Amino acid sequence: MIRLSPTAVLKYENCPYQYLLEEVLRIRPVHKAANLVVGKVLHRTVEDWLRGELTGAAPDPVASFDREWTAARNAGGVEYAATQSPESLTATGRALASGFASAWPTFQRLLAVDGQGAPLLELKLEVQLGPRLVYVGRSDLLTFTSEGELECLDLKTPSTPTDPEWLVRADQITGYQLLLDAHAERLGLPPVERLGLLELVKRKMPTKTGKGPEVLAPITVPRRSATEMTDYAQKVRWVAEDIERGRFPKRGLM
Repeated sequence: MIRLSPTAVLKYENCPYQYLLEEVLRIRPVHKAANLVVGKVLHRTVEDWLRGELTGAAPDPVASFDREWTAARNAGGVEYAATQSPESLTATGRALASGFASAWPTFQRLLAVDGQGAPLLELKLEVQLGPRLVYVGRSDLLTFTSEGELECLDLKTPSTPTDPEWLVRADQITGYQLLLDAHAERLGLPPVERLGLLELVKRKMPTKTGKGPEVLAPITVPRRSATEMTDYAQKVRWVAEDIERGRFPKRGLM
């Protein structure tokens, strides 16, 4: 049985040999890039804050970030770039954690919840796309807009804002629609109408001038068409077929 996620499909498209090394042979770097570690810590911080905010008991976002970031650093294996330091990343992370809590009310979004009232955060879903193929994914955040439309937001922590035009073709959010459409009835949700990003931009704290860390308002596009969904599902099946046949050529995009 082959299990593919949106990220795995993209990794194979970029370089099948990289997919072989990382996903089949499980060869991974000894050290984790500090940027990625901070991104994961911010994910957990935002998720915990949103869960608490829904019940009226939101935790201190800066304290939550500090606790998770300290635990990650104490665990070791964090590699810093030449322009980074634990202190600079701490300042950036704190600013983003605090900034998200301040910015969230201005986005005019309501968290989508399940039948028990639990927010639909980090929602794990899967769908069978073939006899030996399961497509899996994790939706970061489901919300309702002020117009009542259900939207799927992918929480990102890039170093620079994403070009909105990327959303028009981004396979990753196409994959989220595929998964949500398959489970909408079970979850008691209407069809997802908007797909997009919620970004916490990890710029360094400015010394004198500059924007510094920034929490951006969500950017979204309409749901994919039936034809786009059919085409994407077929692409996933082709990738799975290549993997099953052991096709892992090297590509320059690696």
